[in-house]
Amino acid sequence: MLVYANRLQVHGEASESVVFRAIGGWLKEQLGFGLHPAQLLSSEVHKGQRGELRSRLQIVSCYEGEPALCAWILKHGDAAVRGRRWTVEVGVKKSGGTLDVSCVVKTDEGSTLVSTPVDASQPRVVQYIYNNVLDAKDAAFAKAVPGEVLRTIGEDRDSYRAFSYDIHRGDRDAAIVLVSPTREGAYLVRPTALQKTLIGLANVVQVLPGSNTYEMAEELGRRMSAWDGAVNVLSVPSPSGEVRSRLFLSDEIRTWGENPQRISRVLAWVTVTTNVPRLRERVRPEGVRLLATRRRMEQRRAAAIKMKEAEGRQALIEASKQAEKEQERAFEGFAEENEDLLNEISRLEDELLDTQDELRDTQDEIRRKNYELSSVKSQLSTVGTDQGIDVDPAPLLRLVARKGQPSPLECLDIIERYHRDKCTVLDSARRSARKSPFINGCELLDLLIRLVTKYRAGLLDGGDGTARLVFGKNEYAAKESETVTANPAMRRRRTFSYDGRPVEMFRHLKIGIADDPTQTIRIHFHWDGTRRKIVIGHCGEHLPVASH
Repeated sequence: MLVYANRLQVHGEASESVVFRAIGGWLKEQLGFGLHPAQLLSSEVHKGQRGELRSRLQIVSCYEGEPALCAWILKHGDAAVRGRRWTVEVGVKKSGGTLDVSCVVKTDEGSTLVSTPVDASQPRVVQYIYNNVLDAKDAAFAKAVPGEVLRTIGEDRDSYRAFSYDIHRGDRDAAIVLVSPTREGAYLVRPTALQKTLIGLANVVQVLPGSNTYEMAEELGRRMSAWDGAVNVLSVPSPSGEVRSRLFLSDEIRTWGENPQRISRVLAWVTVTTNVPRLRERVRPEGVRLLATRRRMEQRRAAAIKMKEAEGRQALIEASKQAEKEQERAFEGFAEENEDLLNEISRLEDELLDTQDELRDTQDEIRRKNYELSSVKSQLSTVGTDQGIDVDPAPLLRLVARKGQPSPLECLDIIERYHRDKCTVLDSARRSARKSPFINGCELLDLLIRLVTKYRAGLLDGGDGTARLVFGKNEYAAKESETVTANPAMRRRRTFSYDGRPVEMFRHLKIGIADDPTQTIRIHFHWDGTRRKIVIGHCGEHLPVASH
């Protein structure tokens, strides 16, 4: 089974010494003894042992001339799974001032009884090369190597537009992993550690905390976006330009374990789309043997010219026989490396991936629906008790969404029904909601639930400065502009009757900035500290400002 395939390019004066030092250190760890520099480039076989684990290293080298090639094939058993054998192929190609380094990891199972799954991980030799290159002064990864730099988006709308271009760029040969923060600003999968693991395979893109994820969805589409701690793996574009995405929501990621296990799961999904292309690009041991044979033939022919005719003819005959034997060995196993076979493997893997995606999505949908129904049922069962109810918005929102987007008035009804002990909805809010043509009801309901639950709890604990953190930077405003507060007519539009007296409500929540009332809505509210309630006075169109 093909587990991992990668290709890195390193350039600089110290690139050769940096890479060979990393390979030498890795081999010493695997064999139990070290090889001096000349042995690293000699075509030999070495046997090693670490404890009870035996290993076999075959070196195939043709490191004289241009290009220079060398391959190391290490085979060893699995310390934990009996019947499984690992094969690690590392290859180096030196051409000009650049070193191409490839790494392929495979497993062979002795029988169908070996069913323990393989955990995806970055090979230690790649870790050593990565660390050595970063520490070196005169060596660096080539610009073509993906994943060396951690990219961010979310600074503004233009960052989403530029990212959208990169997603659909036809010459992109690396996956993209989009990592979003939770609402608290934390990352369930650490972007820096993930970027180090995916070097050469994928570009890690970090969504900045506080970013406007609604703008992201508008520019990228929900299928290519990530929010609330989710991770989205975007595949390499297919020949037709299609980009497959696999979105992992925060609830699922939390079930994977700690950060190392989460990174392993993301790496497994990335290698699904990158393994076959990277396998084609590797330095093949058979190719190294073939090149070495050709160069020996050239050397013998050159020497034969200098011999007498009879001696030269005999030398050529012997050289030809030797070359035929070496070529036969070089082409052993070439059938499985056949380009048509690789294409067929790639096609079958795509079909299998599509089927797995459909099955997994169906299973996820069933699990989510059962969880949401049980969660909402449990929460609604407490309606009317002295304790009140604190509804988790996620299952309720998803349940509502399946029945269509609720209207603004229906959103207020839901909030007042399930949170009557925490909020009061004024008649003025109902009138404005009844007139509003706003269509994104689930987004509005999410905002209102956070207002009467997490924001209210924050006011009770630490005041507005703490409470406002539950909203994104474009969702909440603590006051109006001076041009509004200085205008008597505009102040009156923001004054609502509560408990028999007029109350100015400058604090407000907002969705959308366009003039289109179907996409824009404002919620003006007041905090009654005595009764410990949120008072909603307006839930409708954007109230007048100086520019309108």
